Amino acid sequence: MKKSELKNIIKECVKEILFEEGVLSNLVAEVAFGITKAQGQILETQRPQVSTQMTQELKQEQQEQKRKQLLETKKKMLNAVGGDRMSGVFEGTTPLPNTGTTNSQSPLAGKDPSDAGVDISGLFGLAGQKWKQLK
Repeated sequence: MKKSELKNIIKECVKEILFEEGVLSNLVAEVAFGITKAQGQILETQRPQVSTQMTQELKQEQQEQKRKQLLETKKKMLNAVGGDRMSGVFEGTTPLPNTGTTNSQSPLAGKDPSDAGVDISGLFGLAGQKWKQLK
């Protein structure tokens, strides 16, 4: 038997064991599982251990920063609109009373039922005869 013939026979045997019997796919699956598990353990050991008190303090700091930023934005907006001129522009007004309607899809949802609305009776007088032409 020649060396090349023996080589071909061994190749065929190895191919049969690795591919046809599924040894290679099982090996790859086990290696992938091991790598995934090892990466998870590495991430857990690298993750800093933060106490709950520190996280609460961080949340409070973030909330305080947001509040300060909001106040600063409001101040900038007032300065842009006119600052002192606009102060008190809504004095003497009252918010709309809660009508208690459950249908929020209504066009009049949130409106005061006693509100007369806008008087448009003079609109027809301004337009003159043009309303009749539009009909």
